[in-house]
Amino acid sequence: MPPFAGAVHGPVLTLVFGSAARQHAALARAECFYESEKHANTYLNLEEARDARICKGYEAFNLPTSAIDAWLAAMHAAEGAQDVEEGPWYQGLCTPEEQEVLAYLDTLAPRPTYLVAALVQSAEVALAHERLHALYHLSAPYRTLLDTLWNDLSRPVRAAIEYDLKMRGYKESVWPDELGAYLGVRVTPATKRGDPSLEFGNKCADECRDVRRVLLAKTPAFWREDAGVDEAALELSPAFLDAARAALVVKAPAAPKPAKGQRKPRKK
Repeated sequence: MPPFAGAVHGPVLTLVFGSAARQHAALARAECFYESEKHANTYLNLEEARDARICKGYEAFNLPTSAIDAWLAAMHAAEGAQDVEEGPWYQGLCTPEEQEVLAYLDTLAPRPTYLVAALVQSAEVALAHERLHALYHLSAPYRTLLDTLWNDLSRPVRAAIEYDLKMRGYKESVWPDELGAYLGVRVTPATKRGDPSLEFGNKCADECRDVRRVLLAKTPAFWREDAGVDEAALELSPAFLDAARAALVVKAPAAPKPAKGQRKPRKK
């Protein structure tokens, strides 16, 4: 059984995983190839990726599916097609989880152009953020709007947000994208989160609230006109998430009951 559940909405493929380890095994090398500051456009074999400790601590992922194709092409150039009796040429070069993602992509027609992924346990919150990275890739007007909003911030507020994003490890080229992804998320009862306007602290909250107001007003049209999908349709249904949790999350075994007549150990 695949380590994920998948859903396609227009150009966006959403995967939810039951464990961080399996999500990392499925997507970290492709994500690293796509946008790592140190290893972008560099193929790392399994041992090199493990030694480099790529994507450490990631709880969600986002990348164009074309980046997965480019990663596979780099793998083929570095390793050559492997001699296998059956199955794809790359099977000895990939983790089982990577193979599951690649096989799943091959079943999709038309093929989605952007992939977002998160742990099923925190999917509502994480995917609201990751989907806005997908919109940044899909919509030129959205990118233009974010550049404008970023440049219109007052100097002290922009400096504070720049410092914050640097401390989180974001490179300068993605700052407007991250501004939109943090401030443009829609808060629903399912997300159970506070006011995104406070993401960068009280000092920035007033201007962030203004940015957020603009984003919430304009992003539905960008989704509809540039991505060809209704924004509300991108949200995973409670039924889908409940089924994914039941299928993917491994429950810890219950502690054995003490033998008859045996006392439970006292807590220290």
